[in-house]
Amino acid sequence: MENELIQYFTKYSDEIRYRLIRILIVFAILFVLFTIFRIEDVTILGHQFLFIYPDPYSNIGAQVLSVLETHILPPNTQLLIIKPIDGIMADFYTCMALSIIMSMPFIIYQISKFITPALKKSEITLLKSIIIPASLLFFAGVFMGLYFVAPELFRIFTAFDIGLGAATTLSISSFISFLFMYIIAFGLSFEIPIFMVYLSKFGIVRSSTWRESWRYAVIGSLFYGMIFSPGVTGFTMIVIAIPMIILYFCGVYFSKRVEKSNID
Repeated sequence: MENELIQYFTKYSDEIRYRLIRILIVFAILFVLFTIFRIEDVTILGHQFLFIYPDPYSNIGAQVLSVLETHILPPNTQLLIIKPIDGIMADFYTCMALSIIMSMPFIIYQISKFITPALKKSEITLLKSIIIPASLLFFAGVFMGLYFVAPELFRIFTAFDIGLGAATTLSISSFISFLFMYIIAFGLSFEIPIFMVYLSKFGIVRSSTWRESWRYAVIGSLFYGMIFSPGVTGFTMIVIAIPMIILYFCGVYFSKRVEKSNID
């Protein structure tokens, strides 16, 4: 088995490297854009336009971080710079996270291009139809995590801090590392229905198998939440696991419908 895996990766190593390089190029372009430029309103002849211009100290990452701080953190919560490089690292982490999020459709596309040589023509057409819904679901997960879940999480955390008599302060590096790890994990968890539906569409996994394996899905969701939950607290783990479990049962329902349409 080990020799087969080695042979497989040796055979496709050039293709894997080619796809990874293309992904890294797109990621690098976005990272440079978010790191070096900022977005500014410019009024021309009474009309407002958005322009980008070089400003590495107040770049797009810093602008996004400021918006997130205002939207997510409860009032009177102050972000602190503990180490001299905390501000720089927080800005870089924000730009990296934005680059990953914005390049996700291209990442999905490159993965699909890597898989297509092993598929039939009809399966290739079907696989191409995954790119848009998979991207939309990822962005929906990121949006839901940022807009709805994260503010409530930090509100609860702050309430506990106040209950303990602690000051409502937070290091900027802790805030960024917690937030984006959580949000990206949240976005990836929204890919579950797509994964299930298309495996059933290809005839690889029957919908009945998904239905019978729901207990393993619940355990797997909790395990996923434990791995990607910053701080590995039971509460944050459950916040990730519950949407995953709901999405899994949505996947069971839609995979059954897809399987039925294949028969018809």
